[in-house]
Amino acid sequence: MDRIDPRDMRAGDPDREHTADILRRAAGEGRIDIEELEERLERAYRAKTYRELDTLVADLPDGSTLSPTTAARLPAASRSEALQLKATMSDVERSGAWAVPARIHVSPAMGNVKLDFRNADCPHRMVEVEVKGGTGNVVLILPKGWAVDTDQLRTGWGAVKNKREGAPSADGVLVVVSGGIGMGTLVARDPHFYEK
Repeated sequence: MDRIDPRDMRAGDPDREHTADILRRAAGEGRIDIEELEERLERAYRAKTYRELDTLVADLPDGSTLSPTTAARLPAASRSEALQLKATMSDVERSGAWAVPARIHVSPAMGNVKLDFRNADCPHRMVEVEVKGGTGNVVLILPKGWAVDTDQLRTGWGAVKNKREGAPSADGVLVVVSGGIGMGTLVARDPHFYEK
């Protein structure tokens, strides 16, 4: 039997996630737009081989050739740059003038997490919020022009109340929420809802 080219080997779920991570970072840096991100992500999750995944990131700075050894690893930089917020028996909030990173990990264990983006400094076109849910809630307060995508969020016993679905405006930001909400609720609303 002829030796198979490594690029034609079958890719697995970790390989697809690695490629998706590169694509999301590229969108957050403005290298590809939201429509192209969605199209490439769809192709990434349908990809069968490393060659198919490779073509999706070949034109991106960190889209080096995938191999069985490297493809399963998520870049360490993307993990270390994420903001970690854990609400255990108390509430955690980010509001006012705060710097928004490209990735935020929230854990509403037995408390609530509120992210108020209205006065935040956000240089990204896309922000990823990964939820590791418990019994607490996650509240997103968004300025005009921002949108929230909750398609990748598992609900379990929890609920999602997303009033900001759709595409962001030309100068807006897309907040992509993934993970699982557990027994809590994720709420994404217009800014005027919170004004008193």
